[in-house]
Amino acid sequence: METLQGKKLLFLGGSSIMIDSVLKAKNMGLYTIVTDLHGVEKAPAKRYADEYWDISLMAYDQLVPLIKEKKIDGILTGFTDAFLLAYQHLCELTGLPCYATKEVFETTMDKAKFKQLCRDNDVPVIPEYDLASFNPNIITEKNKVIIKPVDNSGSNGVILCERPDDFKRCLDYALSFSAKKQVVIEKYMEIDGMSVSYTIQDGVLSLSTTDDRHVHKSIDGSSVTHCSLYPSKYTEVYIEKMDQIVQKMFRTAGVKNGLLSVTFFTDGSDFYAMEMGHRLSGGQHYTFSQFENGINARDLLINYAITGRMADFSIAEKENARFTHTYCHLFILGKEAVIARFEGLDYLKQLPEVKHLSQMKFEGDKIGADGTSAQKVIGLHIKVDGIDELKDLLDRIKLNFHIYDEEGNDLTINFNSDLL
Repeated sequence: METLQGKKLLFLGGSSIMIDSVLKAKNMGLYTIVTDLHGVEKAPAKRYADEYWDISLMAYDQLVPLIKEKKIDGILTGFTDAFLLAYQHLCELTGLPCYATKEVFETTMDKAKFKQLCRDNDVPVIPEYDLASFNPNIITEKNKVIIKPVDNSGSNGVILCERPDDFKRCLDYALSFSAKKQVVIEKYMEIDGMSVSYTIQDGVLSLSTTDDRHVHKSIDGSSVTHCSLYPSKYTEVYIEKMDQIVQKMFRTAGVKNGLLSVTFFTDGSDFYAMEMGHRLSGGQHYTFSQFENGINARDLLINYAITGRMADFSIAEKENARFTHTYCHLFILGKEAVIARFEGLDYLKQLPEVKHLSQMKFEGDKIGADGTSAQKVIGLHIKVDGIDELKDLLDRIKLNFHIYDEEGNDLTINFNSDLL
């Protein structure tokens, strides 16, 4: 790759999960700037940047002149679907590289459009009901439904409906999270969940990771990933049955560069696509592909933002989703309250199996609603030799790490090694 030394990179969004990207860009020799409307308390990535602006991502009339005046060399965002169209538009207005077109983002961001893309390309999806003709009386204990806003992420607005009488309340709740005022009604699937990720280089897709998803479910049926285990136990059957079909589908959709992830439900034989992201995701799967294959999609996107190229070598020739080690991305979740203090944070940081720690919430921060990504407090990227070693480690973490509120209540959501 060409040197990035001294180039200027503007990050859109300053949430805590962006900190790693800002630090990596600085390590690569870039001058970093972070912008959004929030102060540093709500946008902690600003603390780590060389410079920050308190300007909305969609204040194009302010940002475009600044980008030109400051001679910004690249723009990047990640982790949040809602930022992608602003990212694409700013790149278009300033002539800077963007890894996808507006049309591609509009398809990959919208749950309904993504499901239609799957149907058009013979990728099975979760059974779905049409709102206009939906009869709530079909809802039973054995036939529950999930209602989702088509245009939101992080499990926000997702709700389980278990009884016909609850349908109107659940529908109104999901609609309240949708700017488009549109929802998807799906059959509630009670089988295993898995995810896959792909890296894309000049239209060539390569399978990067597979993982089994273990979730924490809230009372209302929404869920948030608690633990992801790499590689998935379904890796071989996925490669045999789905890999080439999925790759063809995304080539048809027009993806050219970047990365994407897809979540599925599976019974070990059949796969049902649920949703996808065409961006850096909270799972930060690239941490593990870096260990296994030397491929880090975050770093490649930073390079793309400046140079317009993912890499100067063939990524597909180095990718291999058949990992030789066991990896775990553990999210330590908290109950909805304000954090007063942590116990055992230094303990986590010194564990040799923990290769990377991402802190999403800090003292004084409020943990978000149950069943959403806003209740993620700590993310741990773990590398071990096998499942037994991982189970022992999770038991030790549970014993030694806690989150407390002002009254001394332990906010830590329990997790057990048997979640594996």
